[in-house]
Amino acid sequence: MSRREGEGESGRHRPALREGRLAGLVRKVRWRLREGIYARRVSVGLRRDVCAPVAVPSAGVPFSLRRFALDDLTWLFPDDDAGSGADVRADLAWRLRMVERGAFVSHCFVAVDEACGRPCHVQWITEAGYDAAIRRGGALPVLAPDEAMLENAYTPPRYRGRGVMAAVTAMMAERAGEVGARSVVAFVDEDNIASLKGTCKAGFRPYTIRVRRQYAFGLARTARFDLLPADYAFPHQRP
Repeated sequence: MSRREGEGESGRHRPALREGRLAGLVRKVRWRLREGIYARRVSVGLRRDVCAPVAVPSAGVPFSLRRFALDDLTWLFPDDDAGSGADVRADLAWRLRMVERGAFVSHCFVAVDEACGRPCHVQWITEAGYDAAIRRGGALPVLAPDEAMLENAYTPPRYRGRGVMAAVTAMMAERAGEVGARSVVAFVDEDNIASLKGTCKAGFRPYTIRVRRQYAFGLARTARFDLLPADYAFPHQRP
């Protein structure tokens, strides 16, 4: 998951990330078909006070956190035009373009495995003030001026299950304070139990539910945010 700070950086990304028109059209058609006739997606919104002291969870990989660089693409997203690697690369390219245009005020960071120097996780800090069209299309919440959002977290398969996501999320929440945020939010799909657990370990607590619906292969979409019911329980905690 800006580039007030990274406008020059995003400009350097542009040639390598630009897709051919045909390849882009193929991906768009594939995304539409995946949407299906109707789909409902429930996500949990979690929040953390940036100033509240929270210990960074331990991870099974020694890592350091730095800003995203173009060379990270090779390790994070293998060049597989037939699979999810191509999709996430295309999404990253789109986000970088939106940052360059000013539609997003967002900062991309990667965690680097210190044992081999390879990226093992990527995540974004997004600030308030993104375009209304982006908010509606992505079903994103309206952020207060002192609020930030962590999003688009991704861990390559070989690093999953080793506590990297939870540790990075905790560190990213602390970094949100550097862009003036006093609280930070994140949205995790309700059925993504591993990510829900990791986000809670990073000091976040659930506060809202987001329900997204799409119809006719994504041609029509709705999104609704509701306060968390008092008796809400995560799926893995339900009887």
